[in-house]
Amino acid sequence: MQESITSDKITLTQYGFQSATNSKSNPESIDGYLNKVYDKFLEDQKLDETGVKNRISRLREEVILEKTRKNDLQAEITAYSANKIDKENEIQELELDRIDIKNGEGELGDTTSFIIGAFITILLTLYLFVFYSSSGYSSFYGIKQGSLGFINANVFSDALNRGGGVFALIILFPVIFLGLGFLIHNALEENKELVKKGKPQKFALISVLLFITFIADAFIGYKIAEGVHNNEFNAGRTNELWNFNMIFSDINFYLVLILGFVVYVIWGFLLNYVLSHSYLKTENEKTKIMLGNISNRIQEKKNELNLILSRIAKAESDILSCNAKIEDKEKNISGYETGDIPINISTLKAAIGEFMGGWQYFTNGNFNSDDALKLNNEAIRVQTNWMNSKIENLNE
Repeated sequence: MQESITSDKITLTQYGFQSATNSKSNPESIDGYLNKVYDKFLEDQKLDETGVKNRISRLREEVILEKTRKNDLQAEITAYSANKIDKENEIQELELDRIDIKNGEGELGDTTSFIIGAFITILLTLYLFVFYSSSGYSSFYGIKQGSLGFINANVFSDALNRGGGVFALIILFPVIFLGLGFLIHNALEENKELVKKGKPQKFALISVLLFITFIADAFIGYKIAEGVHNNEFNAGRTNELWNFNMIFSDINFYLVLILGFVVYVIWGFLLNYVLSHSYLKTENEKTKIMLGNISNRIQEKKNELNLILSRIAKAESDILSCNAKIEDKEKNISGYETGDIPINISTLKAAIGEFMGGWQYFTNGNFNSDDALKLNNEAIRVQTNWMNSKIENLNE
């Protein structure tokens, strides 16, 4: 005699095995057995009066928790939405700034200071050219007889009279000092790059260049001081012959250092200011730098906006999940209150799975592999149709 499924001594797996035994694994008989499994499942879901009250109370608490979480999520969406609008406005403003830059309205720095600095630098460049041409000529070829100063008004014509080589030397001599000044500018620019990278600045090259210039001016000053003194001696204005120690009290030596080296240092720093000013950059370079900065800021804002949008989407998805849970729990509460026992689909599927496991175990052990496969596939098809039909009826 077949053992009843309602007995506490038989499991669903055992019932599936016995059902397959009794029907010889006939798939057409599965529906009847599954209905008995479903009846047993309903019986197991029944609660006494106290159990029903406790289940309803617990479900209502869960509904309150889900509604609270839903309200929190809605508050998050409101905050994220406001932040989203702010980010979109910031991006729009940056896009407008980018358009303004492309139209030539970007900030280029203090133009007035640049113009004044450039004007002074040009004048000092001309001054240094004349100064070093004249002082260089005087130091190489001596102070002109009868002259008590070292600035030769006819330095270029005198040099030309001495030959093309001398003229070329006097013309090119100031270029040495101008080149040293340009090297100082490059060294200062390299220090700016080091500062940007957080590295210590290097002053060795600048110190060496300034030292070389100072020594050169000192030599020129010495030669000029000696030449002026000799002219004074030849003119009978002094009876002392020149000696090295006189340089420390000769005003001409210090004039050369002040009018040469000191002015040269001032010119060097002005040259660096002018050449490093943004106004001298080509339009493409300025535009590229400014557009690059704007693009980086826009990308940062877009990344922040994408993060906000993903959080809004996550919160909206969680709200949908909360709504589904609330609806499901309220439906269960209504079912318990009216005596219509709510069905947990997942638990039902698990029960059916246990039954089918016993059924297939018998089939695999009592038929050859090909027949067992066909019978089990057909049994699974019947079981799937039964489950879909049952779920559809429960959802109505």
